[in-house]
Amino acid sequence: MEGLLSGLPDMLIFIILYGPLAMGIFIMVKLTKWFVIKKDINNRMLLISLVINVLNFYLIYDLMTPSPEVSSGNGNPFIPNILISFLLFISFCIVFSMKIIEILSKKKAWFSLLIIAITIAVTWFSVVSQMEFVLTIKEALYYPLDNWLTWWKSIHLNYLYFNPYTFLLGICISCLVAGILGLSKRKIV
Repeated sequence: MEGLLSGLPDMLIFIILYGPLAMGIFIMVKLTKWFVIKKDINNRMLLISLVINVLNFYLIYDLMTPSPEVSSGNGNPFIPNILISFLLFISFCIVFSMKIIEILSKKKAWFSLLIIAITIAVTWFSVVSQMEFVLTIKEALYYPLDNWLTWWKSIHLNYLYFNPYTFLLGICISCLVAGILGLSKRKIV
């Protein structure tokens, strides 16, 4: 995909890389306002937000992470995008969790238990897969493992934090929290 972008004008490349981020911020602000005012979450807006977060993860994973053989200059110019993307994803997970709580409040208690069990299994899979991914990167690029939390400084490691496993982990934690809160609300009532 990088070959396709190299022939495009700089402004178009900028729009491709930062457009989904700007649209995601706009939609998350709308979703949050919608929830605060109406106490209900619009399903279409939530789906659009999900698609934008997936697209943003893909852009960081594929386009904003050059291979180690490619010289990329000094530092990581995508740190602002990564920080904003992280905050955008966290806000999406919170709104997603609220939507799941809204759904679970209308279901029976066993459904919440089923959601909790499934998300624990998928969370375990995500954590194990992410740790294997980190070890693979460490071995392929010869980075010391004790330093893996500071790898965000290298542009070659952006996909360490933005990959399918971390995306799935965020969604699962949202569902797990929603399932637990759904059960606790049911016991109080």
